[in-house]
Amino acid sequence: DLSSGINAEWPLRPGKANDVQLEFVRIDPFVRATLKPDTSGNFRVQFKVPDVYGVYQFKVDYDRVGYTHLYSSSQVSVRPFLHTEYERFIASAYPYYASAFSMMGGLIVFSFVYLYHKDSTKTEKVE
Repeated sequence: DLSSGINAEWPLRPGKANDVQLEFVRIDPFVRATLKPDTSGNFRVQFKVPDVYGVYQFKVDYDRVGYTHLYSSSQVSVRPFLHTEYERFIASAYPYYASAFSMMGGLIVFSFVYLYHKDSTKTEKVE
């Protein structure tokens, strides 16, 4: 929550900053995103976490003239999915599935033709 007050006004009003940034940091920032405010003064952002093991930090460092310096940092551990935790069939891999099954079908047709094909033999009678 970010709120502001002028001349000791109470209750405080929701903050209206549009330049608050969140950093997702391991050693260097992996993700830097601008937080979007809603009507109640809460700021939100949605991003995809990198698929790399490590200990990361969520950091917000907001320092503007005329406002109190705002710094927040939270530490989290990230571990990617194990190979058994992914979906069974991935939608983006359907072309690969189709190519594998078409190759199997082609092998069956080729085997059938190769095994059961007979050459026509001409027999000529010699008189």
